[in-house]
Amino acid sequence: MSLNLPNFTENSNAACLANNIASQLKNETCKNAFRYSSTLGTKPNVTEYDKLMDGCDIKENHTVQGVILPVCVPRLDQFLVLSNYTSPQYAKYLKDSNYTGTGIGSEDNWMVVVLSTNTSTGNFSGAASLIANVRMGKSLVALFIVFLVVSAVS
Repeated sequence: MSLNLPNFTENSNAACLANNIASQLKNETCKNAFRYSSTLGTKPNVTEYDKLMDGCDIKENHTVQGVILPVCVPRLDQFLVLSNYTSPQYAKYLKDSNYTGTGIGSEDNWMVVVLSTNTSTGNFSGAASLIANVRMGKSLVALFIVFLVVSAVS
């Protein structure tokens, strides 16, 4: 079965936040990975989350409709990453056409996907736009492979 994923655009602020969160989580164990995710209107349980947003020039009121989806997989094994993002807990967000942008970050065993909307309360914007983090390219390729596998398996 296909996930029928929407086409996402790159959101550099969301990518910055995803990279910052992944870096923050790199020394955490995988045991409680889901506790670091966020849903509509909630903040992830990440130390100094507000500082991470400030570092990406993101205003808090521009994140209300966005979601943060971290997974922790040893050596970021592609099959296990795919399994995590296709689980009902995360797939419902990836299939939701309200999410139009994405930012992706990874560090060690952690991959973080930040989904944004095209509304002012979910676009992860700030006072100025950011240039995409160089690490974004590697992460986007990994996520693209995951989505490609999902489509091929379907």
